[in-house]
Amino acid sequence: MKVDRALWAKKKEAMFRRLLEDIHIGYLDEDISDLLLEIFKREDAFTISSCSGRIIFVDAQMPWMRKTSTVIFKKHKPITSEEFLEFLNKPILSRLWVIVTGPILHISTATLKEARTLISASRVAGLKHSGVISFRKDGIVLELRSGIGLTYVVKAGDRIFVDPTTDLVSICNEVLMKGKDRLRRLKEVITKLES
Repeated sequence: MKVDRALWAKKKEAMFRRLLEDIHIGYLDEDISDLLLEIFKREDAFTISSCSGRIIFVDAQMPWMRKTSTVIFKKHKPITSEEFLEFLNKPILSRLWVIVTGPILHISTATLKEARTLISASRVAGLKHSGVISFRKDGIVLELRSGIGLTYVVKAGDRIFVDPTTDLVSICNEVLMKGKDRLRRLKEVITKLES
């Protein structure tokens, strides 16, 4: 399928306006805005959605069961021991999971050449689980992500599975920051690319 360049350009313009608005109102993760702006500078690419990585507390039977789960807390920065204890001591319906996710970006490109360039750049930066996820008339959609992540059940009903004095909080923060380091590296790699 061939990309309709006019349709793609119109979408890029709309997404750029939305990005600037998200930056202005403080909706966008602060630590990813420079990378997104760098991608928008490229002639044949723009971002559709992004997350710099986050720590989430979810009340769910299993963490992947979205329809029956409740996100209790979400933060794109390191958590404190106090935040961890606050959620550990609250009543839950099922199981309390702490989930750390690495960065993820969805990018639209106008050409296969640009798609290959950005996928190669992402792999150099350590986002090795990256590739094309769809070919559409309004662009070739890429997903750039790393395998960085952690999922751990900390509580079921009233039964707590972790000692709050353990290093789990620092491990969660370490995993989060490793993902953010890959984003920093991705920005460095993309900045050095020719359009």
